[in-house]
Formats: sequence, C-alpha cells, structure tokens
Amino acid sequence: MSLLRYVTSPITALLFACCICPQPAFGQDALAEIRRELAALRAEVQQLRSELDSVKKGDAANTTQASLQVLETQVRELAQTKVESTSRFPVKVFGTVHANFFSNSANPNWLDIPNLVTPPPAGGQTGSMSASLRQTRLGFTVDGPTVGSLRTNGVVAMDFFGGIPGFVTGQVMGLPRLLVAYARMEGSRTSVEVGQDHMILAPRDPTSLAGFAFPQLFRSGNLYLRVPQARVEYLLTPRLRTSAGIIAPVAGDLTASEYAFVPPALSGERSRRPAFQARVAYTSGEADDARLLDLGVSGHVGWERTATSLDKSWASAVDFAARRDVVGVAGELFVGDNTDAFGGAVGLNARSAGGWAELQVFPVSRLSFNTGFGLDDIRDGRRATLPRQENRSTYGNVRFSFTPEVRASFEYRALRTVAGNIARTNHHFDWVLVHDF
Repeated sequence: MSLLRYVTSPITALLFACCICPQPAFGQDALAEIRRELAALRAEVQQLRSELDSVKKGDAANTTQASLQVLETQVRELAQTKVESTSRFPVKVFGTVHANFFSNSANPNWLDIPNLVTPPPAGGQTGSMSASLRQTRLGFTVDGPTVGSLRTNGVVAMDFFGGIPGFVTGQVMGLPRLLVAYARMEGSRTSVEVGQDHMILAPRDPTSLAGFAFPQLFRSGNLYLRVPQARVEYLLTPRLRTSAGIIAPVAGDLTASEYAFVPPALSGERSRRPAFQARVAYTSGEADDARLLDLGVSGHVGWERTATSLDKSWASAVDFAARRDVVGVAGELFVGDNTDAFGGAVGLNARSAGGWAELQVFPVSRLSFNTGFGLDDIRDGRRATLPRQENRSTYGNVRFSFTPEVRASFEYRALRTVAGNIARTNHHFDWVLVHDF
C-alpha cells in the first residue's frame, strides 16, 4: 500500500493544481499531455496491484508449503522413535548403560559386588581386577486405561546379572535376569500392585553406583529381595503412608550351582503358605529436596518347612533418611530370625541383628560424597558352630553428574568376614560410568 501511495501522490497534486489553482496555466496541448500521463499512471498502478496480489498469494503458498514440510519432518521423526503395543497405549523405553572397572585385594565371592570374603585358593594367590557391563539395565513402562478413578500402569525391567554361560569367554556374555515386572492401579489415596518388585520390608539402600544390580551391603546389614507379591498402599495423610501385602515364600535355600529350568520345591514352597509384610512411613519432602525427613517401620513373617518341623521366619526393621541443605544421613536397623533369603544372618539360617548408616555431603548440585558402615552379627545359640559369625563393611564414594543422564563414581569398600577365629578382609576399588536413557 505504501507503494500505491507513492505512485498516486503526483496524480493527486496534479489534479489539485488543475482544479483549485485560480490561474489558467494550461492550454489544450498541455491538458492532452496530462490525460496521457494519467492513463499511463493508471496502467502502472493496475499492474502494480496485480503484482502485489501475486506476491501475497505466493507468500501464503510458501507459508503453507513450509508448514507442510515441518509436519512431514515431525511425522518422520515420530515414525522413527515410535514404540507400539497391541493395546495402543503409550510405551516408554528406558535403561542404563553401566560400565564398572574394579579390583580386589583378596578372594571375594563376587568380583564386582563382593558380599563375602572366602578362603584363598589352594595355590594361595589372592587379588583380582577386571571390568564388566553386566549391570546394564533395560526396561519399559506402559500407561494403561483408567479403571473408575484408578490410573493403571505397568513396568518391566531386566539386567544381565543372571550369570554367565559355560564358555571360554563367558565373562563377557552376561545372561538376562528379571528385575521387576508389575502392574499398578493408582488412585488419589489408594494404590494396588501385583507383580515382582522390591519387597516391602526395609526398602532403603545405601548410595552407590557400583551396587546397581545388587545393592551395597547385602549380607552386611542391608536386607534386600525383589520378589513376586501383591500389595496395597494407602495414604493416611499427605505425609503418612502404609503398605501391606503377601509375598512369595522364597526361603533362600537354593544351593544348585548349575542352571535349573524349573524352580524346585524348597522349604519355603513346601510351607504351602505365603509370607506377609507391612510398613508404615512418614515422609516430609521429596527425595531430591534440600530438606527431607523420611522414617519407616516395617516387618516380615513367613514360614519354612524342614524335614522335621515348620519354622517361622521373621524380621523387624527401622529405616530413615534425612537431609538439611548440604548434609544428609540415611540408614537401616534390623533384627530377625531365618532371614537368609534377604541377606540377613550373613546368608545363614540363624538369628541376627545389624544394619547400616551413611553420611552424605552435597557441596554442589552435581557432586556428592558418601561414606558409611554396615554390620550383620549372628545372635544365635549356635553361633560358634556356624560357618560364619559376622560380616562388616566400611565404604566411601565420590559421585559426579556430568549431565542428569551421565554420571561417574569412584568407590572404595573394605569387607571383613569373620569365620570361627579367622577374619578375612578384602579391599575393593570400583570406578563406574553410567548413561541413563
């Protein structure tokens, strides 16, 4: 429009001069010349209007074409990253690439996550070092339909900590292992879960990237098991939550050293009854908050049938976590009988007590220092005749986050196992790099 004003302004001035000026300044020839110029100007104006309309139409077409190209690009990207399920509900893939490089000074039972120190081999050689990625994890989640007021979802996750094949280089061929597989229905206050998950008893673990497949301090004061279960969680108040459920009767007495296709009927299964667990927890704040208080009390009761009797398995535990600004603490205390399935009693069928405690320092958001101590002590009248009487650990680690997805850690742990009048110690060093996706 500014171009039209520029072109038509001389015409307006000329008409004003002809019609308003009181002096007869033009003759017939001059008027004829003016008419020709006016006609030429009208033709140019008409041509400019046509060109302007064409430009507008072209811009609209270009804009539409650009939008279509953007949409086509987005569709192609979605087609490349789309994960479909037969139920048509959204599926999200997640995982962690876990690489750790480790060394041991003595002869532990597991090289990468030691939990017992065993006697040296016949030749007397001790010490080892290697690297592994068998703690790498892969899984997916799915958001299901809404049932009444309850939202449904499911999770399946696995790692490669299920052993190695009997091959000359089996160390680099970690076998898959089921970690969790459960379905949940969640409401505003009530949740129901069925599947395999961390047991309700003593759910807290020490801070460690090295202990990813099995948590740190297993058999040194940290009770742990992922087990099939059915549980109900209820929010009494915004800060007070209860959990209760039944779990599969896993007794921890499987001793087969070779692959077994069918799980055998052992003392837990022969009891013909499930175990029961429950927990009450008070929580103020979230896990990553600078101010957090989390306290939990939990219990377990189960049964195991031996050749002569039906024995009870029981445990009580208190777990805690607290943080104020850059300093935090966490830990667990327990007492129980026949808790070898959970790593209690140093993996033996006996009465024991123990726990662990940890100090945490967060100088900056990406860096943390953690150090702690764990103990599992046999408190049984048969103590002197048992193959192990005590297991204790001290540990420390430095963790750094390059990004929220890429983290590294350097960790040290001293593990001491007491067997009779012999105490064996292993010094374990671990450097870990993980990438979440």
